[in-house]
Amino acid sequence: MVKRRGLGPIQDEVDQLRATAAGAVRAAAESFFADYSKNADPLRLAAWFVPRCWREIEYVFMLNEEIRRYGLGFDRKHITALSKHSFQEAQHYEMVGRIIECLGGEVPVTVPESARAWSELLWDCLDRHRLSAIAAWNISETAAGGSFDATLAASERYQDQMPEAFRIYKQIVKDEDFHLGLGQLLLDRYVETDNDREEVLRAMQEMLDLVAYTYKPENVVAGG
Repeated sequence: MVKRRGLGPIQDEVDQLRATAAGAVRAAAESFFADYSKNADPLRLAAWFVPRCWREIEYVFMLNEEIRRYGLGFDRKHITALSKHSFQEAQHYEMVGRIIECLGGEVPVTVPESARAWSELLWDCLDRHRLSAIAAWNISETAAGGSFDATLAASERYQDQMPEAFRIYKQIVKDEDFHLGLGQLLLDRYVETDNDREEVLRAMQEMLDLVAYTYKPENVVAGG
């Protein structure tokens, strides 16, 4: 029997894509909060959180569709893990929504224009291959982790504007450790062929090109 190689042959490339994504978002988030410190308008901060919040609920939609389309080809325990992930993303949508409302903004119920390309890619990946959307969200969530230090620091600095944010993001950080580990586990478990590996790298690279956009100060506009 041929030994399954999983991500093995491309693990170094995957790790590099993840590191690049996190680094790009870290720089963008730090740039936003440096700019925000010059004029701490809570509505602008609310607008910065809007695409974060939307991604939480769109992950719910995507993960549930991943389970519906492809889940019966996975081990039952992995269906359970994906369902837990989906539930936590729904919680995050509610939690980040509270931050936005506290800042005077509106919680998104449709895809923000600034996140449209991200959203379209996610669903295109879901149509292409059973692992492509998993690869794309794994890069997206890895990238989001690059913003956490700046977000937590800002949550303390602007506690008067968003008193719940620090506690909320501490919980999100904890949950994201599970999400990232699950993505790695699923990809390594179900990647079997060179074509699978090509699809994973394609999805990750395409998502890498988009992840930092909504974190940059020049792209934060109230309402989108």
